[in-house]
This record gives sequence, structure tokens and C-alpha cells, in this order.
Amino acid sequence: MKKINKLLIKLSLLMLIPLAVISCKKDKYLTDGGLENPNTPLSTYDYLKNNKYHQFDTVLMLADHFNLKDSINNAKTFFAFTDMSLRLLITNLKIDSLSQLEDSVTQNLFRQYMFRQTINLSQATLVEVPYTNDAGVKSAIKYTAANQVVYLDGANVAFPYNTLDYVKVNGAVDGSSGISATDSVDIVIPCQTTGIKTSSGTTLHVLVNNATLNKL
Repeated sequence: MKKINKLLIKLSLLMLIPLAVISCKKDKYLTDGGLENPNTPLSTYDYLKNNKYHQFDTVLMLADHFNLKDSINNAKTFFAFTDMSLRLLITNLKIDSLSQLEDSVTQNLFRQYMFRQTINLSQATLVEVPYTNDAGVKSAIKYTAANQVVYLDGANVAFPYNTLDYVKVNGAVDGSSGISATDSVDIVIPCQTTGIKTSSGTTLHVLVNNATLNKL
């Protein structure tokens, strides 16, 4: 079995600031976290750039430094991270500027979250399924089933939903046979938004704001 020092990052979807849906008049979300209308006329890069909450401004500045605009647009699946995650990374690296971050990471910081196949919530299972990302880092996809309890008409009502998870695999995939006793538990990062279909052909998911990024 893997060590119990599990890095499992979970945050209630209702506590997160929702991403703007460019193609809708209002920000409409379903109880499972999916978008009512997942399609946007914008490319993946432009969708992130035009986010009305400016959650990706620094992310895209770093992407531009590595000339990754085309890679972002051409990815079949991209698990985007937000500026808040970058700030956490800067803190963890004990640096204090974007220029220092540019010298501390490589373009694989992005490529580990890019895939050459389309990955949707409907393809995920409760157990980790390995996928090969563009950085060659071990990764997997799964979903977590949860309930949101709401008080209605004098009673607590549970609304079930599934959360798509990006998994950074440490050693062997959790649950597989022959796991070394020294293997750390895989890092599971949920998405706050899933299944955005961009005009450049990407299925875009957005990781939670407090995602711990893997420095590459």
C-alpha cells in the first residue's frame, strides 16, 4: 500500500467563483458542475483570455513566454489552472516574481495538463484510468461522486454530482497490483468546471483554484 501522507485536494464547488460562459447571457450551472451550454465560439486561448474574472491573466503571460498559444489551441483536452494556483507555486518555490517563475519552470508545467485525445467526465470512472499527457508525466483521470445537501421545505435534500479529477500518479496507479511500499499516494486534483467545447477543438476543463501544480 502507498504511504498515508495523501495529498488529496478537495474544495466545494459552491465555494468557487464560477467561470464565465461566453456564449450565454447568464452564468448557468447544473448541479453536477457542468455547463448548460458548453460551446463557445472562441478558441481555447481566447476563451481563457476573455474570462471576465481575469483568472488566467498571469497563466497566459507565462504561456506566451513559452510560445504555447498554438499548443493550447491544438490540445484535444486541456486541464487549465488558474492564477491562484500559480501564486501558490510561486510561494512554494520561495520566489516573488513572474520572471523568476519563468526561470524556475519549463513549458512542461503546461504540457502535463494537455492531452492528444478528448477526455470527458462521461469517460471517467471511480478508479484511476491512466492517460498519456504531452509532457510524458504519469497521469490518470477519475471522478469523485458527492452530494450537495440543501435545506428545502423543512428537510435536507441531497443533490448528487460527479467531479472530474486530474490525477498526478506517483509510482504506480493507486489500486493497481504490485505497488511498492515506498510509493506515495497519487495527487488528486478536482475540476471546478468541465466540458467546455472551444472553437479550436479543445475540451477544456479548469482545475480548482487551490490546485498544487507539479513543477517541471
